[in-house]
Amino acid sequence: MYRIYSTGIETAAASTILIPILVLYQIFIFHNIKKTAAYIIFILYLTAMCFLVGFPSVTGIKISWSYNFIPLYGMLTDITNSYLNVLLFIPLGIFVPCLWPEYRSMMKTVGLGLVTSLGIEILQIFTFRATDINDLITNAGGMLAGYLIGRMIIKMIPQLDRLACSKSELYLLYGTVAIVMFFFQPFILLLSESFF
Repeated sequence: MYRIYSTGIETAAASTILIPILVLYQIFIFHNIKKTAAYIIFILYLTAMCFLVGFPSVTGIKISWSYNFIPLYGMLTDITNSYLNVLLFIPLGIFVPCLWPEYRSMMKTVGLGLVTSLGIEILQIFTFRATDINDLITNAGGMLAGYLIGRMIIKMIPQLDRLACSKSELYLLYGTVAIVMFFFQPFILLLSESFF
């Protein structure tokens, strides 16, 4: 429960930097308030994900080589972690096909999830966390489950296509969150601790 609470606090603190950036993007790039609102929700999710997986920061890089490259090894002994990894990627699997028509194919959506998960696993080398192939498997499972939910949402809300979200904007959002988390995360944490 504490982990959820602290993630909420840290995400709220990060939003003090990210939301003004999205407002600037709205003015200069997006020109669509509904799209920007959807993107704000998406970046808050990405920010929470970064905090949960232990995204490295400029002041906290510590190289630790702990790994598991054997698929399914130890997965049953740590079933809770497997479930949490699936749950962590379900929202990404929902957001991506709903907002970006280029990712309406299951292979593209799951592929993006695998690339995202692989990026997280590589970055965990710098945060004293284990790099584990099982995380790739469970994250892909979460992405697939999210994709199936997203497809149902697209059928119920066909107006999502009117947002005209482009793939380059997805990459811009990914990059913005990564830069803010890497360079400003320690300062965000200090601010959140002083206020809460």
